[in-house]
Amino acid sequence: MWRTAFPIVSRHVLAGFVILFGCGLLFADARNQTAKPCGAITVIYVGADDCGPCRIWRRDERQDFLGSSVFQNIKYREVIASRLYDLLAEAQWPADLMFLREQVRARPGAPQWFIIQDGHIIAWEAGLSAWRRVVWPMIQMQAPCGNRSSRRIETE
Repeated sequence: MWRTAFPIVSRHVLAGFVILFGCGLLFADARNQTAKPCGAITVIYVGADDCGPCRIWRRDERQDFLGSSVFQNIKYREVIASRLYDLLAEAQWPADLMFLREQVRARPGAPQWFIIQDGHIIAWEAGLSAWRRVVWPMIQMQAPCGNRSSRRIETE
C-alpha cells in the first residue's frame, strides 16, 4: 500500500523534510539555550568539626578548591557546627540561610553542599563522595543554566 500511495521518490523527499524539520528544531533549541544568561553561583558548605567525612574534605579538598581559579568567580559560604549533634541548632545558621536548615533536617548528616544560581537551588548533595562526583564538576562548569528549581532565594 505504501508503494502505491507514495512512490519511491516521494518517500525520499518526505523523509528529507522530516530530517530537516528535526534538525531545525535542534538548532532552534540550541539558540534559545545559549541566549539565557547565567548568573554567578554561590556554594554553601554545611559541616561539623567532629564529623569525620567533613574533616577529610576540609583537609584534602578544601584548600585546592579555595585556591582554584574557579573560586575567584563564585561566592562561598560555610555553616560549620562544633558538633554534628548541634548542626541543626538555630544558633549555627545565619538568618539568610535559615531556609537551608530545614532542607538539612530532611537529609540529616554532613558534609552537604548547596549550589545556588540566580537565586535558585540548582544542586543539593550530601556525603564526601558527592564532592568529586557532582559538586566540584558542577562548580567547574559554572553550573549550567537549565537546571533550576522553582524556589527563588537571596544569598546575601
